[in-house]
Amino acid sequence: MESARISRSALLPAAGGLLCFLSFPPANLGWLAWLAYVPLLVFVARARSAAGAFAGGFLAGFVQFFGLLLWIPAVLVHYGGVPRYGSWLLYVLLCIMEAAYPAVASTLTHRLIRLRGGLSLLAFPVVFVSLEWLRTYLVFGGFPWLLTGYSQTAYPGLMQIADVTGVYGVTFLVAFVNASLAFALVFRMRPWKVLIPVLVGLVLVVGVLAYGGQALQKWRRVRPEHTVAMLQGNISFDEPAGRIAWKAREGYSRMVEGLGAEKPDLLVLPEAPGIYSFERDGEYRERITALARQFRFGMILNSIRFGEETGAPAYYNSAYFLNGIGEVRGVYDKIHLVPFGEYIPARSLFFFAETITRDVGGFSAGQSYEIAQVAGKPANSIICFEAVFPRLVSEFVRRGSQLIVNLTNDGWYGDTAAPHQHLAMAQWRAVENRRYLLRATNSGISAVIAPTGEIRARTPLLREAVCSGEFAFIAEDTLYTRHGDWFALACAIITGFALLAILPLLRGRDGGGDENLGGRKE
Repeated sequence: MESARISRSALLPAAGGLLCFLSFPPANLGWLAWLAYVPLLVFVARARSAAGAFAGGFLAGFVQFFGLLLWIPAVLVHYGGVPRYGSWLLYVLLCIMEAAYPAVASTLTHRLIRLRGGLSLLAFPVVFVSLEWLRTYLVFGGFPWLLTGYSQTAYPGLMQIADVTGVYGVTFLVAFVNASLAFALVFRMRPWKVLIPVLVGLVLVVGVLAYGGQALQKWRRVRPEHTVAMLQGNISFDEPAGRIAWKAREGYSRMVEGLGAEKPDLLVLPEAPGIYSFERDGEYRERITALARQFRFGMILNSIRFGEETGAPAYYNSAYFLNGIGEVRGVYDKIHLVPFGEYIPARSLFFFAETITRDVGGFSAGQSYEIAQVAGKPANSIICFEAVFPRLVSEFVRRGSQLIVNLTNDGWYGDTAAPHQHLAMAQWRAVENRRYLLRATNSGISAVIAPTGEIRARTPLLREAVCSGEFAFIAEDTLYTRHGDWFALACAIITGFALLAILPLLRGRDGGGDENLGGRKE
């Protein structure tokens, strides 16, 4: 009987994890996010112990991320040379790491309920935002893949508040609505008292939508003045070396010829398998320089840069900015590298792993936020994975960048949900900083993203294509650009004080609050 009861109880957080999974690509049912945490929060409110609440949060998170990150093992096996058992080990460890955050949020919420009563269930949004913020920075430099707010990417009206709070503000909104619904389901109070949090949530949603409507009107009036062509060569390491070399050299030249006589202002080449070095290969450099001379603003491309660290050779994943006469006007070395993609963290522990890039054994991280000049205007590049880090991107804009260019190679992911997930996260960087974001990918999905987060032009996946569109340089700074993660930090500070308040409980002293619980404890 006891085991059957526990099994039935586990269905709630498992169902919550499944709903969270369905809120993101590939299913992309973002409206489900407004209900997804209700089963978990009902479970947490009724849990008999902190350990039970932790287990429920962990189960929900594990189910969610096990589905969302299912593309990872194949990438590690196919491109990283990781044995199949090793790829699944790394994958499960990553899912465990990601599941720990909702588990901790569930535990703290449960303890607050026991200490301060049922109304403390409404503290969940604050605690949850704090944990998502920590997920952006902790363990191997952070892995903020698909924060809860990203589930609302399909709804531009809800996205616009990100220029104030970042994506974390939308995470809070979604979590608050979930908490208010769970509160109404669990706690026995007079109807008007139970419905107050629901009404507060409704007011918050309406307020955010009203702000979003005004912001959309303002930023849609920005008229793009310049044109860009981003070449999607669809170069794959699975192709013969000769074919890769041809695509990286003659292939791009042929695609430029296909643009016709009326060339756009700017040409952008994506991050792609590095067969040639712009820095060291004279013939390739001359070919690229000749391409840049065909465009009024020149071009931006990706290549390996060679250097030295502590007397040893160093390799950087870099973006080069060339002007209209082929001169290099700026070089940016990628700051935030991909664990197991561009370097192996804790190599003695993960001895069986290799980087998925075959260009070098491992890259070195860049040290500075380089701003380059494009047509006399400040612009910056972010490379691949860097697009998922809100504060890293806004730091470039805070230092003056008026245009964000994202060079990436999503070919590693194949025809999976990952390229769609990656694109959705990049859209929020445009909103947070109110900049055009030009996303040039090797295999798709390339896109021109407006300051509203809306996609103005895009390419299909895993095809050679040209993404042509319009953009503008924008100088106005947002509150988020100027002050960064102030909203998430405020939530973290409040959570810290709450944690201090429940420390006596963690040492075994129980608190009150059970009298406000409704229904049977699980």
